[in-house]
Order: sequence, then structure tokens, then C-alpha cells
Amino acid sequence: MSIDYPLLFEPIDIGPLEIKNRIYHSPVTLNYVDRRTGFPTEELAHYYAERARSGIGLIIQGAMDVSPASEAWPVPNFSMQDENIIPSLRDIVGRVHAYGTKIIVEIFHIGQAANTRRYGRPSVAPSAVPSVSVGTTPKVMEAEDIADAIDGFVRSTINACDAGYDGVELHATHGYLLEQFLSPFFNKREDEYGGPIDNRMRFLRDTIEQCRAAVDDDFVIGLRLVGDELLPGGLTSADIVDVATRLEDDGQLDFLDIDIGSHQNYHVTMSPMYGAPNFNVPVAAAVREAVDALPILCAPGRLVDPGQAETVLQDGHADMVGLGRALVSDPDWVAKVREGRVDDIRHCVFCNQYTMGNLFKGLPIGCIQNPAAGREKDYGAETLVPAEVSKKIAVIGGGPAGMEVARVAALRGHQVTLYEKNEALGGQVLLAAKLPRRDEIEGVVRWLGLQMEKSGVSVEMGVEVTADKVVELGADAVIIATGAHYLGTGFSGVVPQEIAGWDTAGSVTTPEALLTGAVAAGPSVVIVDADGHVTPLGLAEMLAEQGSEVTVVTCYPTVGSKLIEEMNFSHVYPRLLELGVRLRVNSWAAQVRQGEIDVFNLFAPTNIETLPAATVVMATARSVADGLYLDLKDRVPAVHRVGDCVAPGDIGTAILSAHRLGREI
Repeated sequence: MSIDYPLLFEPIDIGPLEIKNRIYHSPVTLNYVDRRTGFPTEELAHYYAERARSGIGLIIQGAMDVSPASEAWPVPNFSMQDENIIPSLRDIVGRVHAYGTKIIVEIFHIGQAANTRRYGRPSVAPSAVPSVSVGTTPKVMEAEDIADAIDGFVRSTINACDAGYDGVELHATHGYLLEQFLSPFFNKREDEYGGPIDNRMRFLRDTIEQCRAAVDDDFVIGLRLVGDELLPGGLTSADIVDVATRLEDDGQLDFLDIDIGSHQNYHVTMSPMYGAPNFNVPVAAAVREAVDALPILCAPGRLVDPGQAETVLQDGHADMVGLGRALVSDPDWVAKVREGRVDDIRHCVFCNQYTMGNLFKGLPIGCIQNPAAGREKDYGAETLVPAEVSKKIAVIGGGPAGMEVARVAALRGHQVTLYEKNEALGGQVLLAAKLPRRDEIEGVVRWLGLQMEKSGVSVEMGVEVTADKVVELGADAVIIATGAHYLGTGFSGVVPQEIAGWDTAGSVTTPEALLTGAVAAGPSVVIVDADGHVTPLGLAEMLAEQGSEVTVVTCYPTVGSKLIEEMNFSHVYPRLLELGVRLRVNSWAAQVRQGEIDVFNLFAPTNIETLPAATVVMATARSVADGLYLDLKDRVPAVHRVGDCVAPGDIGTAILSAHRLGREI
């Protein structure tokens, strides 16, 4: 037991299960699935084994579909109802149980939110409420459809039991089928499944009852229940307290797992760094106060601090505390807390780029900071092999790529010195952290800096090295991590040539120049955006707050198009509107002149409009800083490059390339 966090490491019973502590891995959809079969890939087994190895008490495996009609293309569909899935599930269970961790699998049916183009049949739901998420109208479920859906839950429960799981969690939140029947927002029926609350609970109760009847009493059945739908006319916290007390009286469940929101407000349920932490706690606390015997599980939301987790338990708001994205970022979170190594926790920064951003592209979930996420077999615990020969290695550049390659190489026994021309480590991440409400991103390099120090990397800052200086170092290997920078010419993939007038004196600048304070913006600013991500919009917010009149000219159909899947858009867009930022979509710049810029719509390029622009910010193409690498190619025994100086990318691509080289060198 941890002295600092005694409740976190206190055992708890969930039904017949004895769980060694009160920390659980909340269900996270990871997309580690074979699309052809609908069965888990080995990556899923290695992922959960890595988290079990850290000593977590309970894993609730991410949601698995109970029917082929539960499809959300491009997100891959699991085939939990197919008994042929059992061998791959047994592999997961065996690996997790080997560490004394219990594992429950979440099962669900998407219902109204399904996108069934590949399946080839309509989605199904209690009522014909069109889905805002996928733009389809579901078939209203008839008696046989209801029976089929319940049968899918039952067969999935039996398969989970046969595979050795300790239980199942039925998923009745985030706008999926079990919630849809409960909800007056989705359920407009006038038969025995609609209207009064007892009728709207009928489908859920029948599902629970039949799943319970299909397995022995020592198999746990729990429910992930929406705490508040956050929808007009939808279920409120008070409604859910009523539902929870009725379910407790039924005596069929072993626990409730309370989670807020629906699929129409994922920007809250999977809140990025813009949102407040602990958003699930109030609704969980309301249920905890109302029910007597049922254990209440709660993933507070954006939780990384063990002190906050302990407080949730101390205040009696929940009986177990869950983490999701925090465990994607750091699988050793539990061990580090237990051993008093809290400073070593790699805090999730909740950028959502490789979690939600990958999820809705149908890609495997990853982490910009943790290149081992989804690659545990190759990059996980105890896979780092000491170098056969300790080499003297010079790393040039102290951004995230340089810091990561230095850290990993040092852990393998190399003698590493990192040279950074500025007086602080972090590179572009430090600039990104200056954007409004984005300061948490600095945690990426804060952790890397601490780990470099602990691994014995020597750091020399304020040193801009030349090729001659590098040669004089006499290093066995040199690694160039000098990054990339915005060109400032307007060159882009929209029109792969410079924008006329880009060199107009005093008019055109780059995001870096503004964020470092090298340039001050004028009273009227036009941001030319080929990025589609956070930098142009963050600059627009920052400059508008400083008093400039800002216009964003973007080539995309909407500003911040890449932020939508990451759940950042709904936090950024309203702020731009509040500040009066003007938005020109499907547009581009034709020419810059002193104090003004000509812009045009990409679909009507002959219609030119002139906008006032004391300052033009070119958030367009970036250029690699590879000059030092090229100068050294034939002058040192070995030279490598990593990160953006190979090709401009994001934090995740930079760290992944650096991690790989650190293992190989």
C-alpha cells in the first residue's frame, strides 16, 4: 500500500471479485482489431499485459460489438458474438491474469449511430431519430430486432465467460443502443418500450436479466451508465439517479460505471486540454449518494494526478477510480504511484491527436509521447537492449526528437551529449505551449528533460554548433535533430509556388516570429492557413485577444478541419466567434501588398477581394533545417537525422523516429 495514497491501493470487492486496488483501466477503444475477422490482434493482448504488469487492479477492456449491425465505419467492428473469437480473447485474459489483475470486457451495440455501408443493412434504433454523427436514419426496431440485439449481448456474454474474463460491462452511455432506449431524446416509442421510465428501461432490464441468466453467479455483470446526456430533452443527472436506484433494487448488477455525455458531445466526454478535469465526478457522486450496496466506478475525466484520484475516493464520490488516456501515455502509472515515483509519470497532455484523432480515421490508437503505445511487443517493458559497444554520441538540437533519441541512447549505455542553441530545451513544443489554453503541451518536453537527466545525458545549452565544431567533438556518431521552420513564402500544397508579394517589407511573417516575440502584429492581421490544425487558429485567438482584427483565410472547407476528429474544434471555434475573428474558408491568397492582401475563393478564383492586412502570417509549408546534416555527411564516422529535419511532421512522428534510432544506434 502507498503511504501517500492509501485508499487508491486499498483492496475492494466487486460482486464475487476481489480486486487488489481501487484503480481501473477505463474502457478505451483502441482499434487493435483484424478488420477481416473482427477478432483482436496480438497488439491488444500486449497492450493490456503491459498495463497489468504495472499492478493495476482491474482492466475494463474497450467496447466490443455484439452484432455486425453495430458498425461505425471507418472504426473497425469487433465480432464479440462469434464464438470463433474466443481463442484470441483467451490470449488477452491469460496475459492479464498472470499479473494478478482482473479483467472485464465492455460489450455494446451502437444502434442509431451505426454507419452500416459496409454491412449493407440499415442501422437500428428504438425510433427513427436521424443520426447527426453519421447522417443516416435508422430502422425502427421491431420485436425480432429487439430479440436479435439482446441475443447478441447474451452470446457475447457467454463468449466472454468461456474466454475466462471475470465479467462483462454493458455499455449504456455515449449515445449507444442501451442508452437510446432509456433516453427520451432518442426514444419516441408509444409501445411497451417507450414513454414512462419503466417502459424505457425495459430493453435494458431484459438485456441484463438474460445475460445474467446465461452465466454463473461468480461471473460479474456491470453497467456503464450515462450520468447526464447533456442533450436538450435528454436524460439528466436526476433521471439517472432514479434509474440507478431502480437497477439496484432489481439485484441483477454487480457495479455501475458512471460516465457523462453522448456521441453528440464527445468533445466533453473525451475532453481535450481545453476542457476542465474531473467532469464525470459530480454525476458519479450523485449516484454514489443514492445507491447503497452497488460499487460505483468513475473515470473522473482528464485524470493524471494521483492526488486527485485519492481525493475522489476520500470524498466518497466513487469506490474505484479509472484512467484511460493517462494509461495510454504511461502504462506504468500505477507502479510509479505505488513506488513513490510520481515525478516520473509521463502525463497525458490530452491533445487527442493519436487517440480520438486516430480512432475516427479507423487507425490504431497511439500516443504522441509514447511510441510504445500499440507497439508493446517491440517497444514495451524490458525490450530495450544494452548497446554492444558504448559510443560517444553527439545530438544536435534539443526539441522533442533530440531529447528522445538522447534519452533512449543513454539508457542503452551510450555516452550522450546534447547541444541546443537556445537557453531552454523543447524546440517547437515551447512555442506551441504559448498558444492560448495550450500550456499543457509543454509537459511533453518537461518529462523528457527529467528523464534525460536521470539517464545521464549531458546537456550544453546556448551552443550553436557548426560542422567544424562537430568534427572537432570526435563523436562516434552524430545525430541531427534541428527541426523545421515555416517558410513564410506562402508555398503550399494548395498552390505549390510562392504567393506574390510574400517578401513585402514589414508585412509578412511566420508563426514562430510572432510566438517568440521577434515580430509584433499590426492592427489588422490575415492568417493564411494551409495547416488546418491548431497553430493558425491559436494565433488567431491570441492576436484577437491582443486587440488585432483577425481574418483566417484557409484552403479547407472549414477552419481547423483537422481538429474536428480530435474533439478540439468545439472548444476552439466558439472562442474565435466570441472574439469576432473573420473566417474565409475554401480560400487562398493571390498577392500581398503593403497593408493589404488579395484573396480568392478556390471555386471562383477570378473573384478577387482585397482585405486590409498590416500583418500577413504565412502558416503554410515548412522547410527542413538539414544544412548541418548535409555538411557532415562525409566528414564524421556516422551521421543520422531524426524528427522534423527529415520531413516536417508532428510531435508524435518526431518522437517515434527518434525512439527508433535510439534503439538501433
